[in-house]
Formats: sequence, structure tokens, C-alpha cells
Amino acid sequence: MGRFRFLIVILIYIVLCISGFNALILQQEDILRRYFVTSPQDRIKEYNSTISDSLFKYFVRENKEADINGVASYIKKYGRTSLFDTVFIYKDENGKLFQISKTGIEPISSENVDLSPEKVYPVSIDSGRRDGYLMIVIKEAKDAEYEEGMKKYRSISSSLRVMFLLFVFALAIIALYHSYSRKMRLARDMAEAKASNDGLTGLYTHEYFVRLLQIEIERFRIYGRPIGLIMLDVDKFKLINDEYGHVAGDRILQEVAATIKSATRSTDICGRYGGEEFSILMPSTHTSEEARQPKSVENFASEIKNMAERIRRNIELLDITLNDSKHVKVTVSMGISLSHNKRIPIDAASFLEKSDAALYKAKGSGRNRIFVDQDFLTV
Repeated sequence: MGRFRFLIVILIYIVLCISGFNALILQQEDILRRYFVTSPQDRIKEYNSTISDSLFKYFVRENKEADINGVASYIKKYGRTSLFDTVFIYKDENGKLFQISKTGIEPISSENVDLSPEKVYPVSIDSGRRDGYLMIVIKEAKDAEYEEGMKKYRSISSSLRVMFLLFVFALAIIALYHSYSRKMRLARDMAEAKASNDGLTGLYTHEYFVRLLQIEIERFRIYGRPIGLIMLDVDKFKLINDEYGHVAGDRILQEVAATIKSATRSTDICGRYGGEEFSILMPSTHTSEEARQPKSVENFASEIKNMAERIRRNIELLDITLNDSKHVKVTVSMGISLSHNKRIPIDAASFLEKSDAALYKAKGSGRNRIFVDQDFLTV
């Protein structure tokens, strides 16, 4: 239903954009036809004086300092269009008349100069050293020329319509793609979150935890910041399952996971390693320089042991009430390992093995206790 509404909105947007743009084009055509095509000769006569005055002012501005050759270059370049012709008339030192037109400089006689029907302006050039007259002839265009102009305008308008249509459709496609990709990203994130979190405890799964562990080990190799690893196992969990059932066992795992989560830092990574076994990865929060200091490593090691003891004690104090009002007490055994010297090579498998070996020593020595890897003790 949401997708259908989105498509309707996109279609309405396209229709409104195209209709509005087309209305503007038609309005422009109407203005051109009304004011420039209808009675074009009247329009030319009406604006003859204004156009001539504007051309004169522009000529004076551009040629005030120019000599005869400069004026000739200017008129050759700008003096003739389909709308007007400009001619500059002057006398030389001998009093002979010359005119500068599109064809160049040529002599003329006073009998051949008829200035009466034209717009004539006295002009001083060459920094005031030479005087002359600027004659501007506004051409009378034929109706056919305006019709030809309208045809070209309609052709351009059609091209603009097509380009605008393509532009609007491109925007619509981008909007659709953005909506689709956003939903795909959401679906991917949800799938990744589902795959990375254990459905029962909410902690990271074994596979995702190992992936994060590998990332932290790589950071350790680069920056030298120590990392600690705690492996935790619920004591005699099989007996609890046999006595109270799997539903009760799941409830106990949930309580243990919640206790672990509440006792760890936001930077720690907690996972359900498998069955009743949990794992906690503790990256150092010190800077690379601080992390390499012996005192800093000692403090970090103490922090790991204190956290492990806090988790063990909090779980021991749990009073888990089952659905049949039975109360269950559980304990956990824990193994700790630490990697603090980046000159000593380490990988995820060996790091996990050290913590796991320490865990089984804790279980073998009586359970409900913490055992640390031998390398941990040398810090």
C-alpha cells in the first residue's frame, strides 16, 4: 500500500511539472505573437527611436577614444545586423567626405548623402580630435522573417519540452531508486542484525563475535592497544536442564546474559559463544601511546579482573524464579587472557584457546571462580 501511494505521488508530481512547464512555453509564444509578430512594422516604428538611442550610446562608449581605423573595425564587426545598419560619416583634413560602413572606408559626395529619413547623431571620436555623424538605419523586416523566427522558437520550445520531460523522469527514477535502496538497506540491516544477534539472549552470535574479535586483533597489531578476553560458562548447566527442563534453562541463559550486559562497558563486545558458554571481549580505551605504558597495561589488567569478579558475583547473587515459582541459583566459571605486546603474534583462534584453557582450569579447580592465563600474570 505504501509503495502504491508513493507511485501515485510520483505520477502527480510528473504531471504537474510537465503541465506547468508547458503552460509557461505557451504563454511565451502568446507574448511573442501578440507583441512582436502581430503588426511587426508598427512595432518597429514604435521602438525605432529607443533602439537608435541605445545603439548611439553604445557606439559612443566603445569608440570615444578610437581613431578612424578603430571605428572602421568596430562597424565592420558590429555595424550591420538583420535589424539595423550603422554608418559613420566624417570629413578628412582636406574637407573630403568619407563614410565607414560594413564594407569599409569609402569616399562619398555631399550630393549622395541623404540624412533626412535616418536617425543621425553628431559624434566626436579620437578623444575629441575628430567630429562626425553616426547614421543608424533601422530595417523594416518582413512578416515572413517573424514567422520564420516563430518557427525556430517553436522548434526550440519542443526541444525544451523533451529535455524537461527527460529531466522530470530522471528525478522520478532517482526518487524511486532512493526509496527502493532505502528499503533494501533497511532489510539488509535487519537481516544483518538478526544474523549477528543470538535470538535467545540478544548477545552476538558465535560467528559474529569471532568476526569482531578478528577486527580488534587487527587494531591491536596496528595501534598496540591491549585487548582482554573473558570466557564464561554456567556451572552444571546440563544438570539444571535435566532437573528443570529446557524452558527453565533458556530463562537462566537470558538472566545470565542480561547480567553480563549490565556489568560490562559500552565498548565491550559480548557474545553467546555456544550453549551455556559466553564470551566478553574488552578493548582498551586508552590512546595508542598511553596503552603502551607498563602502568597503563597493569591498570587495564586489573580492570579486566575486577569486571570478571563483578560479573561472577552478580550472577551468584541472582535469584531466578521459574514459572512454577521455583527458585534457582546458578554460578559461573571464568577464564581470562590478555594480549598486550604486539611483538608477540596472536590470532583469534589462539586467543580463544588461551581463555578457554583458563576457563576449564577454573571448572576443574572447583567452579564458581576465575582463572587467568599464565601470560596474563606476567603483566
